[in-house]
Formats: sequence, C-alpha cells, structure tokens
Amino acid sequence: MPKYQHAILNTSRWESETIVEWLEYYISLGFDHAYIYCNDDDPVEMYDKLRPYIERQTPYVTFHHVPYQGQQPACWIHFLENYKHETEWFLFIDADEFLALKPHNNIKNFMSEFEREFDCIHFNWIWFGPEDFEERPKGSTLLQFTHREDERRQMNYFTKTINRSAAIDPRKIGRPPIDMLNHRWPPTISASLREANVLGESMTDFMSNFPASAEQFMSDIGRRERIVAKAVLYHFLFRSRNDFQRRVERGTLGAYYFQPMWGTLPTRHEEFAAFLGGLAEREDLYLHDYWRDQVEAVRSRARATSIVKPHGGTNLARSARATQSSICQWSRGQTVEEDARGAINGTVTGADGFHTQHEPNPWWIADLGSVLSLDEIRVFNSLKDPGMAARAYPLVIDTSCDGQTWERLFFNNGNSPYGGADGHPLIVRAQGKARYVKLWLAATDYFHLDEVEIYGPKQED
Repeated sequence: MPKYQHAILNTSRWESETIVEWLEYYISLGFDHAYIYCNDDDPVEMYDKLRPYIERQTPYVTFHHVPYQGQQPACWIHFLENYKHETEWFLFIDADEFLALKPHNNIKNFMSEFEREFDCIHFNWIWFGPEDFEERPKGSTLLQFTHREDERRQMNYFTKTINRSAAIDPRKIGRPPIDMLNHRWPPTISASLREANVLGESMTDFMSNFPASAEQFMSDIGRRERIVAKAVLYHFLFRSRNDFQRRVERGTLGAYYFQPMWGTLPTRHEEFAAFLGGLAEREDLYLHDYWRDQVEAVRSRARATSIVKPHGGTNLARSARATQSSICQWSRGQTVEEDARGAINGTVTGADGFHTQHEPNPWWIADLGSVLSLDEIRVFNSLKDPGMAARAYPLVIDTSCDGQTWERLFFNNGNSPYGGADGHPLIVRAQGKARYVKLWLAATDYFHLDEVEIYGPKQED
C-alpha cells in the first residue's frame, strides 16, 4: 500500500526565492508529498528554505541535490527507480507552474472523476506574462501576476501529466530517456497507458503526430475554453522582462540547451513587443483570489493568537485628525496636533503616544471627519511605571456629532486600573454614531496615553 495518494515531482534550478509559496500552494490542493530535486550549484539556500518540510517528524519533502546542470531526465529516472512505489499518483511539475483545479481546488476531488478509467491525465499550459516588472519583484507570484495569454487566440500545446505509478515501468524507458519525459511518455510506455485530457478525452489524436496533431486537436471550437474552465497549468514562465536573460544566465547545459533563444528575443524589438502583448491579453484573477483567501485565512489564524483579540473592524482613528489641550517638555510633537497624532499612529509601544502638561482636566480629541457608526474604543495606557499609569485611571470618554454637544460614553472613577501593551487595554463598547471622540481626565494631572483605537462595526456585521 503506497504511503501517499498524490505526490508532486519537481526539479528546480534558481527557484529558492519562490519555492515556499509554490510548495504551500500544492499543500493547499491536498497533495500528500513532494519529491524535490535541487539542481542549483549549491543546494544550501533551497534546503534551508525547505528545512521545515524536510526535517519534521513526518517529512513532507523528500529532497535530493543533483549537482550536474540540466540533468532533469536523471532526476525523473531516479524518482521512478527509488520512490514511485511510495505514491499512488505523481505529477510532473515545475516551480513556476501552478495547477488550477476549478472549482475543486483539491486534487483528490478532481481525480475522483478519472482514477478508475485512466492512468495518465494531461494538463495543458497557459502562459502568464511579466506584467510591467523590469526586475523580479519580491513576494507572492500568485498575488502579483494576473495577466495571461487568451486561450481563444493562442495556447501552448505542451502538457504536464499526473500518472498512476503502477502503470509506469521505468525498465521500459530508454537510456538516456527522452528530454521531454515530463511532457509525454515514449511509445514503450504510452502504448499501454489509458491517457486523457481534463475533459476525459483520449489523447491518441493529440499525440499521434505531435505537435501538428496537437494543434489540430486543440483547434476545435470551444475545446481550449472548456479546458481552461476546468483544469489547466498556469505557467509563470517570465516574472520580469529581465527573466529572458536570466534563463540564459541560469545555464544552457543538458536539458537547458534551448534557453539561448529566450535571451536573444528582447533584441528583436517588434517580435518581443508582440510576444509580451500576447502574454497580457487577458486578466485572470482565479488563482489570485484563491491565494488571497488562503493568505488571509493564515493571517486570521495568526491574529487569533494575539493576547489582545483583534476587533475585526476598521480602526477609524488611523485616518482621523487629533488635537489635545496642551504640550509640555515631554511631548514628542512640536504642536498639539503633531503630539496628539502619536496616539493614532497604529503603533503600540507601552510608552507615551502623547503628553499634555500638568493642568485641570487635560484632554485629547479625535476628529473622524464625518459622523460614523462606532462599535468599540480601545485605550492603551502608558506602562512606563505604575505611578505614571495611574495618572490615566480617572478617565472620561465623551462623543459628539458636532463638537458642541457631548454624550458621556464612559467614566472610570479612578480606582479601576487598565493596561495596554501588556494585553489588558481598556475596551469600551461604543454603539451609536459620532464624529468626535474626546478622552479627558477628571483630575488635575498630566495626561498621557500610548494609543487610542476607535472601531467601526465589525466586517461580519
């Protein structure tokens, strides 16, 4: 019984900077394991990025270094001879390829339609362009690249396959294997394979005289659109204009023998412009939106671990104007407005965000700009020492729609302490509407707080 149901097989060179997002994406699709062959001259950088997946108690990644540039076929044969028995199905996939499964977003749900009748499913490519980036941007590929070729006008005929391991006999593959093994099997293998595309159509006509037969097969009206609408490989081949030269600099040995053609393309200006235009014909937000939701779910789980539960609404104070009754030698700002902004800068430090002078009933006011619905006010006290924190205990919070007539929202008699950055800010429910929020002391003293947050209704409300 195989250990894994669905696994990915990858060979990568110069992909360390994006490998984690790529791997996490396939984890999100429900793949059970990854076999990654690093073809960098030195594997340390990629290994370090993948170490949490390699060295955990139940590894998610099986990692090998292949030091000989461009020897991808050797990696595939090594996998077939040593690991194919560990997984029921394996997918050939590069680190710039993201399998879009619509609407499943789940490999197990998708494969349930095919696994009884077929041994090999072919996924067509659709290419994305470099947007307007001259250099590769840092950060997410899926969130930054959203324009691709239009399948109604053009579509690359190469495919990648997910394969039933038991149907692949490595002894029937010639030595050396064909360099396109990750795109199509040699006749010694394919003769006994039940192969289909994502529409469940036989690949016999597609492969009979490739690539001419593939072009004819894909010319049928609507077939390309149906394929893209169901499942397709989003191929982020060029993630900047400089990526064309980068593919040459990466190396031209072994399986990379054809890379020089990309390096010369930018010198043919009209042809280059047409090529880039073809890769930007259509906006496609499918994976952008899917990955945005995945990232936000992680952020939400991370926020939920906070010692102060996140509110979930908009902090209206961040865009407010603020002022206060006075400044003193301990104020950070040179004017009352500048000093008052220290309490709505979005940074909780445990120290003073603003500081008035010693005076009767010192105050601080936030102007939200218009009358808005309120839900909650959070007050983070200065925690430099107990005596300074106690100054803010006799706190009063008033609200107003016009700055003239005020309504009492909260009054602390001075005996109820509250903190802030220690996880215990003062949290006051504030249902109703207001434009102005005023905090002041029912005492003669200095007034200083760390941060004030003013929230509108929660998003789910």
